[in-house]
Amino acid sequence: MTSAPKLPTAFDYWSHRLHASLGLYVFSHLMYRYYLFFTHHRDMGFDALASSGDEDTTEATTFAMLFLPHLLLQLSGFAFSLPNKRHPDGNRIWPQYRWEALVFCARCLSLSFIAWRRKMNNWKLEDGSCSVVPAAFCAVFTMILADQVAKSYGTKKSRTIRDLKAPQWSQYLMSSAQFHATVHCILISDTLSVQIAALTVVQLSAFGMTMRRKGFISQKEGVFLYALVLLVGMIVIFDDLLRRSIFNLALFLGNLTAVLRMYFGMNKYLMWSSVVAIVLFLQRKGMLSDDAFSDSLPLLNYASWLLLASTCYWKCR
Repeated sequence: MTSAPKLPTAFDYWSHRLHASLGLYVFSHLMYRYYLFFTHHRDMGFDALASSGDEDTTEATTFAMLFLPHLLLQLSGFAFSLPNKRHPDGNRIWPQYRWEALVFCARCLSLSFIAWRRKMNNWKLEDGSCSVVPAAFCAVFTMILADQVAKSYGTKKSRTIRDLKAPQWSQYLMSSAQFHATVHCILISDTLSVQIAALTVVQLSAFGMTMRRKGFISQKEGVFLYALVLLVGMIVIFDDLLRRSIFNLALFLGNLTAVLRMYFGMNKYLMWSSVVAIVLFLQRKGMLSDDAFSDSLPLLNYASWLLLASTCYWKCR
C-alpha cells in the first residue's frame, strides 16, 4: 500500500485506500474459494451456498455481494496514472492491459452469473447438459471488445504474452493455456469454480504486475507467479472436465485451436465459430461426452498433445 506522504491530494489518498481495500477482499475471496476446492467442497462451496437460497432477489443479492467487489477493483484501478508505453520487461501494468483486464474480468463475471442462475434454477437440457450458446456469445463478444481495445491503442491484436520477457517455450505454454481456458468457457455448465480460476488469473496477474512495478518482486518471480496461477487454474478446469466426462474432448479442442491459431495463423473468429458449431452439433446429437468417442478420442487427444509439443519445439529452435 502506498504511504500517505506519497499521496498529496484527498482523491489520491482515498482512491488508493479504496483500491487496496477491494484488493484485500478479492484476494481473500479467491484464496478462500481455492481452500474449499482443495478441501473437496463441491464447486468451491457454491453448491452449498446455492442450496440455502430460494427467491430470485436472494440469489441476485448473494451473487452481487460476492462478485461486485471484483468488478469494482478493476474499475478503481483506472484512478491511477500509468506510463503510456509498456515496460520492456512486459510484466508491468500499462493502459491497454488495464482495459483488456476489465474486458476479461467482465467475461468471467458474466459466465459466473450464467452458471449461478443455472445452479439456482436447474436450467439444463434434457440430457443434463447446458446450452453452449450464451457462453459462446460471451466468449466471442469478449474477443471483439479486446480487439477494439487493441485497435484503439494502435495495435492489431493483444500481445500480452508474446511481448512478455520470458523464455519462448514458456510463452507458448502460457498462450496454449489460454486456448484451453476459452474452450472451457464455451463448455461452461453450472460450475462457478472454473470462472473463479479464470478470475484469479486476471486479477492476481495484475497484482503481480503491481508488485513488479513497485520493485517487490523480480522479473523472474513475476513470470513464475503468472505461470503458477495458470497452472493452479488448469487443475480446477481439469477437475471439472473429468467430473463431466468431457476431458479428452475439451483437451483435443484446446490443443487443436492452439496449433491452428499460433502455428498456422487461422483467423480466430472463423476458428472459434467452427468450434462452437462443432460443440453445438455434438450436443444436439447427444455426443458431447468422452463416452461417445471412447475408442478414438483418447488417441486423438494424445496426438494433439504430440502435435502441440512438436510445433512448440520447432518454433523455439
